[in-house]
Amino acid sequence: MDRLAHPDAMRPARPDRTRMAPPRLPARFPFSGRYRAYLLFGASGIPYLLVGLLLLHSIWALGDGPGAWMAVMLAFQQPLYIAFHVLALAAVVYTAVHFFWLFPKAQPPRIGPVRPPPRALIQPMLYAVWLGTTALMAAILAGWILP
Repeated sequence: MDRLAHPDAMRPARPDRTRMAPPRLPARFPFSGRYRAYLLFGASGIPYLLVGLLLLHSIWALGDGPGAWMAVMLAFQQPLYIAFHVLALAAVVYTAVHFFWLFPKAQPPRIGPVRPPPRALIQPMLYAVWLGTTALMAAILAGWILP
């Protein structure tokens, strides 16, 4: 059975002439239906925020000189930072897989005069581009391409 939400949750900024029913939370929120998946997908953005803050911190240290930069690089070798980056990688993969799952369903029947490829091909093409880009970036970062 559903339960009452906070009475002021949907109160308009000014009184309206039409009475509204009090807001109600869905039954067993957030543990029924697809709420858990929606909340997990939304929460996967939190590591992006934290990685962005770490990037700003790293850039700031880079501007402070070689000593500060080496201190940041040594800090990133700590197990807590490594675990966080593994979590961030998992969040990226989770978001990408969900995006690739939803993308074929959102394609219009026509894109200008061109028809999109069949739905069965869109998802494998997305994965191929993703893996190819990842391999190219890994090769560049490893120094195998563009020294």
